[in-house]
Amino acid sequence: MHVFVIPTQRFLACHVCEGLVFAQREIKMTTTGMTFFDLDWLNKSADGAICVRCGYVHTFMGNAHQWVPPEQVKEGDLPADPLAGTTPPGPVD
Repeated sequence: MHVFVIPTQRFLACHVCEGLVFAQREIKMTTTGMTFFDLDWLNKSADGAICVRCGYVHTFMGNAHQWVPPEQVKEGDLPADPLAGTTPPGPVD
């Protein structure tokens, strides 16, 4: 999926590898006070956008982003992907 960031009116590109495709996962925002009292389940949740290329986790709180299926995105709306069509380097022999 792609992530549209509402305040910037642009699609998210990974901060590490500039990937454009993300997996979605709920992330608990753990606090020491709630953990001390064994009440972690009361902590707020964030929306995690995990880069499928490198695994970096981007965290969003609130509703400043929107998940968009790839089939609904026009190619020209996405930022340029500098690694498109390349293969990552393998181990050195």
